[in-house]
Amino acid sequence: MISLLDIKSHNGTAPGAQRASFGYTFQPAFPFPTKLGNVILRPNISFQFGEPYVDGAGNVETASQFGNIALDSLWGTTLDNGLMVMGGFSTIFPTGSNPNLRADWAIGPEVVAGYASPKNGNVYGTIVAYTWSLPTRPRAQTLAGQYFYAINLKDQWQIAAAPTWSYSLETKTVRVPVAVGFRRVVVLGKKRQPVQFGAELWAYMPPPGGSRGGVVGPEWTLRIRIAPVIPIPWKYVKNKQ
Repeated sequence: MISLLDIKSHNGTAPGAQRASFGYTFQPAFPFPTKLGNVILRPNISFQFGEPYVDGAGNVETASQFGNIALDSLWGTTLDNGLMVMGGFSTIFPTGSNPNLRADWAIGPEVVAGYASPKNGNVYGTIVAYTWSLPTRPRAQTLAGQYFYAINLKDQWQIAAAPTWSYSLETKTVRVPVAVGFRRVVVLGKKRQPVQFGAELWAYMPPPGGSRGGVVGPEWTLRIRIAPVIPIPWKYVKNKQ
């Protein structure tokens, strides 16, 4: 179960686009083994503070809200050689408490491909989803996802990051961050609970502004990550090679 704190700097071509915002995201994952692979449900529950949006007059305003819930529903497996392959659906629910930031319903296919080295434990991979908004007509389409990597160092340190990216086919807005970060596992308390702490810095390419960067968007994000290391009470199912 991962807790994420995001501090963002925004900019763009709209008046008042230079803003700062804050967000908190709770991201648990629920894996269920089956004879044909593993089913994983990963909801994304967020709270946003000072999030910018463009009003009817073309100016940038801010609002705070309980965010729109996203859900990844995936099925797949990790092979003995470290290859990770999964597929399923990405769903967005319009649960935003502020009408100015509330999303439409959206759903579409999602795939995950990655590699976990059996030799050194380094992990590399990507998540890609293509969603259609409902009931918007014509339906807005978005290509979005996440790339992730974790390179193990000494003393429980990692070079690691997992930034999210998106491309709107409707507005032609591109938001792809270049990210670098560090993580470390620390053992806390009398019960010796391991907790992973991390920090990542994302720089968005292209910067906000113009037809591809949007009238308002993030310039950079500082993400703080806290993830208790909780053992799964069952084993993953692996395909036989």
